[in-house]
Amino acid sequence: MRILKINLKHILAIGLLLQTGLSFAQEQEDLSTYTMDEFVVTGTKFELPVEKSGKSIYKLTAKDLEQNAGKTVSDLLNEVPGIQMDGNFGAPGTNISYYVRGGRNKNTLVLIDGVPLNDPSGIDASFDLRFLPVSQIESIEVLKGGLSTLYGTGASAAVISIKLKEATQEGVHGQVDYRYGSFETHQVSANVNGKQDKLSYMVSGSLMESEGFSAASDENSSTNFEDDGMTQKNVNVKLGLQATEQLNIAVNAAFDEFSADYDGGAYLDADNQNNGEQFRIGFTPSYNYGDGEIKLNVLLNTGTREFESTYPSKYKSKNLQTELSHQHQWNDNFKTLIGVNAQKLSAKEVLADPNADYNDFNIIDPFASVFFDHSSGLNVHAGIRLNTHSVYDNEFIYNLNPSFLLPVNGDLSVKFLASVSTSYVTPSLYQLYSFYGNEDLSPERSTNYEGGISFYLGDKLTLNTVYFRRDETDPIQFENIYDGDGNWIGGIYNNTTDEREVSGFEADVQWIASDMITLSANYAYATTDEETTFYRIPNTKYGASLIVSPMEDLNITFKYNYTGERTVFDFGSYSEIDLDSYGLLDLFANYQLLDQKLSIYGGMNNLLDTEFDGIYGFTTRGRTTTIGLNFKF
Repeated sequence: MRILKINLKHILAIGLLLQTGLSFAQEQEDLSTYTMDEFVVTGTKFELPVEKSGKSIYKLTAKDLEQNAGKTVSDLLNEVPGIQMDGNFGAPGTNISYYVRGGRNKNTLVLIDGVPLNDPSGIDASFDLRFLPVSQIESIEVLKGGLSTLYGTGASAAVISIKLKEATQEGVHGQVDYRYGSFETHQVSANVNGKQDKLSYMVSGSLMESEGFSAASDENSSTNFEDDGMTQKNVNVKLGLQATEQLNIAVNAAFDEFSADYDGGAYLDADNQNNGEQFRIGFTPSYNYGDGEIKLNVLLNTGTREFESTYPSKYKSKNLQTELSHQHQWNDNFKTLIGVNAQKLSAKEVLADPNADYNDFNIIDPFASVFFDHSSGLNVHAGIRLNTHSVYDNEFIYNLNPSFLLPVNGDLSVKFLASVSTSYVTPSLYQLYSFYGNEDLSPERSTNYEGGISFYLGDKLTLNTVYFRRDETDPIQFENIYDGDGNWIGGIYNNTTDEREVSGFEADVQWIASDMITLSANYAYATTDEETTFYRIPNTKYGASLIVSPMEDLNITFKYNYTGERTVFDFGSYSEIDLDSYGLLDLFANYQLLDQKLSIYGGMNNLLDTEFDGIYGFTTRGRTTTIGLNFKF
């Protein structure tokens, strides 16, 4: 078993914070904490008021999603401090990459209703955000910093937790939404949900079609390139049965599909198409006995990716997950969570050999965590996990995350937080078993450190600041192999000896100035000691928004987002190219009538029609508009 090294300096620093907090707790037995009326789950798997969370978590609520007409999931995530989305400003079906605190897709784990989802057939086994429509989403929590102790592989830089809509009220309810936008984009979505006696249900679906525009830039061509469009289809079903006061049984199933045109490369037109589909079915019984809950979560996710081009390929994948967990509230101060997660990931390429067997591996991870909550404002979350893998040796990881909420004066309170955690990214099936694979690979490893201060002025003003650092080791990289004459003869994936440090600072503030005006702003800076691993990632991003409500049923939102300079590597010229910074201004409006059952909304992205490069050699959208209607019943 390999034990990740613990940095004693940082453990001692956190210990000092704990000792200070405990001393204060002994002197202040009855201090009350402040409640901001916002709860988060991702940092501990316990539902907590945001001020008790010791992690850096940014939440997009249902209201936030409604105030961003015409934006995709990747558009919304691109506005979260510390996240850079790559491809979201391109043609509708452009492949999406996401970089959080300098980490790439493989370093960020995507959860759907609390369950990790990924594509085992991909090189980095990440989740494709093009599958998800915003219309099916209730909220999004973005946890920044490693937390593999709770979520396993991939959660080394961030966790994006997406909660889908579900039935919440008695009776029959639902909504229908239609929107039309630039590039002949049509999207219709609907859902019906309700509760009756012991049964609950939610059935939703959506369809989006867009003619799009040329993915590759045609500025160097004497002829215009063809448009590259996209279609997206989704169906989601959730059923619940409250069998007894203690026993709840939930079943869910979903089918997602997209088809997107894509070009041959930078400045290169082509008639290519990428087709993707996934089906998932889950079963979640839970038993609540007052002081705790026992929960079983079983999910099967299957997927297909097909590329129709000069070099066609088709991949099939399966991901079977089972997690059994038990959480218990021992007293007013202590909660515990213990469990075991088992996964079997399988994938194969079917065009080369339709009868080929699936490549697969198994992961079985027991885990445990404890949450200490004292009335003084001291909170501590600590956890461990043992990663057991069918290919490589066991990995032991840990996290320690104290925070302390200190009342200052009146409604003003200050929260101090610190954390140290170890995380890992398991090699993908492609890296292990493809033509270039290496079955001797070990997981990539990282250690995350965070320290931050938050200020709360009642529920009117929130200011968060955090410094972070991530030390990465054993990265998996593709290494070229040359013969004695310098000719390329192949390649292989290896754990290199390179180490990388990523560090930075993030801040965000929200001020509810009045019932009519809400202001917010954010800033993020990140850097690394290995600049060649920072391609496409800006060192600096910042943004601001203004929400104005001149009357009760009308909201107008202005947003500005700035992306700093980025360096990219162009394989055509085999050289580095610097892309200029850019700033985009967006405008949205939402008006409700018929007792808030009907909403009329519209949005304009890139209001000033700013020209910029998103991906070198590819087109970026200019000013775009969206209008829509939403009816609730």
